[in-house]
Amino acid sequence: MALALVQQGANLNQIALDEFIEHRLEMKKPMTPLAIRKASNVLMKHPPAQQQLMVDTAIMSGWRGIYPVDPPKTQTSRQSTIEQDLTNTDWAN
Repeated sequence: MALALVQQGANLNQIALDEFIEHRLEMKKPMTPLAIRKASNVLMKHPPAQQQLMVDTAIMSGWRGIYPVDPPKTQTSRQSTIEQDLTNTDWAN
């Protein structure tokens, strides 16, 4: 869809950009050629997986723009068990 409007870059997630353009059409807020170029410039500053996350977040939030978002936080595993925490007397030394 936006192939003719955006210079092809190795770093552009074209699928994500096309999804965002479709989202804007469904909102009845179509993007101008300039807006598409600007959105692609914002996306190309990030790796393709991050671009998809940015577009997915924008679509799910009903946004009309694309913004950087933090990747989901991963759960860290505990280094010690609760029993070890309760019996630890290092604080007394």
